[in-house]
Amino acid sequence: RRAHAENRQRLTRAMVKRALCVGCNYPTKAFGLAGAVNDAFLLAETLRKGCGFQQEHICVLHDVHPGQKRSTKVTPDLQPTRLNILRHLQLLVRSARPEDVIFFSFSGYGVQVDDTTGTTEDGFHEAILPTDFIDGCDGNFSVIVASDIHDILMSAPQTCVTTVLMDCDHATSIVDVAGTLTGEFVDGLKMRGSCGLHAHNNTLDLAMHKRAVWADDWSRSVKARPRFQPLMEIENPRRGRLPTRDGMSRSTPVAFCFSAAQHGQTALEIQVVRTIEGKNLPRQHGVLSWCFIQALEELNYHSTYLELQEEIQRQTWTLRRQQVPCMDQEVLLTFCIPL
Repeated sequence: RRAHAENRQRLTRAMVKRALCVGCNYPTKAFGLAGAVNDAFLLAETLRKGCGFQQEHICVLHDVHPGQKRSTKVTPDLQPTRLNILRHLQLLVRSARPEDVIFFSFSGYGVQVDDTTGTTEDGFHEAILPTDFIDGCDGNFSVIVASDIHDILMSAPQTCVTTVLMDCDHATSIVDVAGTLTGEFVDGLKMRGSCGLHAHNNTLDLAMHKRAVWADDWSRSVKARPRFQPLMEIENPRRGRLPTRDGMSRSTPVAFCFSAAQHGQTALEIQVVRTIEGKNLPRQHGVLSWCFIQALEELNYHSTYLELQEEIQRQTWTLRRQQVPCMDQEVLLTFCIPL
């Protein structure tokens, strides 16, 4: 009888949509960004106005206030430090129940990491940089490796639908390196062969970026900035991770990830024109975040993931044709569906 009552309660419970939007402008760094925090707040607003998310179920982590280079100090609990990002991401997933919807976005720098405890033949980890990445322990940088994000997201209830938007470079292995539209592995994946068999460990070959993408005259005219940092050498980049990999449950929810750029391409942020209170004003945004929002509006907030990916790509091509001819980024859609 108790089991029947619990099942009935589960079936009658309303589905909840939860979101975590993270924006890192790195205001205390000489090489900071200008549009990542704008991305996080605009995505949160779009989810609330067009996608049925309630304000109390949306969390925005940011290191400045939107539209400002340096501003009044952000509340410590809302700063996108490594600890806060992992903590809020865990809370997002642990709060989810079957049939809920989860949305996670990150705008900031991506990076490849060389684990100095191994060799270059092992490949390089993909990672994102929190706002406090310089404040690591023992002289190391503090990063969040893509496999840590993967582990947390994959612990969501199996019938949850998870959407991830990574507006940075080096974020193609968040969900499933084999979950591409072509059925092939993501580009650049490091493969190992033994006795005629091939395997991978979610590391990639070293990516090479073309400087002309953000440094030519067209790109400079729209204040283009790349969203990657050079290769970092870190001893055991997953040290001190939350949670431990072995301790994570994995129910494998339905998950889709939009990555701003594929291996060897460069994710950009540029200046676009936004209509704010009836005025057309220049604002810095990541190309993926901006095109994602424009695509949702074009599709009237109702589409399949494939239709959304195709519309994002069309919006990207429009920006390339009109503003940034050298831009080479192409949105990558990866997915994971339980068997």
